[in-house]
Formats: sequence, structure tokens, C-alpha cells
Amino acid sequence: MADDDKQKSTNDDQASKLIEALAPKLAETILPALQKQVEDQIGGVLKKNDELLDKLAKAKDDDAAAQLEKLLAAADQQQKDRLNKDGTIDFRKAGDPIKITKADARDVRKYQAAKKLAAEQGVDLEIVREAS
Repeated sequence: MADDDKQKSTNDDQASKLIEALAPKLAETILPALQKQVEDQIGGVLKKNDELLDKLAKAKDDDAAAQLEKLLAAADQQQKDRLNKDGTIDFRKAGDPIKITKADARDVRKYQAAKKLAAEQGVDLEIVREAS
């Protein structure tokens, strides 16, 4: 039995030495393959991440462009709504009187046009000294 124990101990020692000698060689062989697999998987994740970020950025750009178009259309419509029939803009508040200078009131056509406009809008016609 002592020989068996000695033989067993020798076998264990030899197996340990063999494992110690082979472990670095196995690591050298296996590590590059594992490293390549990990890099491939990470590369795939990065590629998918870039795709998703690009889609998100494009969606945001499309939304922003659509919102900008709506805002511009609304601004154009508001500008058109503020124009008078003759294409001028009237900056008066609703209900404010139409003002005409004394000099313009002496011109019959201008006076009649201002009086007609005041009547159409249901406001007073006011004659002032100077344009304000």
C-alpha cells in the first residue's frame, strides 16, 4: 500500500506539474479566440447602438423640421390675416379710432377713404395734428 500511496503522490505531482506547464500554453491558444469573439460581439452591439442613435436623431430632426414648417405656416397665415385689403398692415388695436392728419383730411379722397374705413370697422375717425 505504501507503494500505491507513493505512486499516487508521484502521479499527482506529475499531473500538477503538467497542468502548470500547459496552463500558459492553453491560455495563449484560447485567449485570442475568446478576445476575437468578445470584440465581434461588442462590435455588433456598437453597430446596433449607432443605428438606433441615428434613427433617433433622424426622427428628432424630422419632428423638428415638421414643427418648424407648422410654425412658419402659422406665422405666414397670421401675417396675411393682419394685412388690409390694400396689402398694408394696420397696427392699431381693435376698437382704436382711425387717425388722419389735418393735412391729409384736407385731401378729399384721403378723407373719404379714411371715413369709409372707419365706418366699415365701426370705429371713430380722429383728425390729429401730426402723424403718430
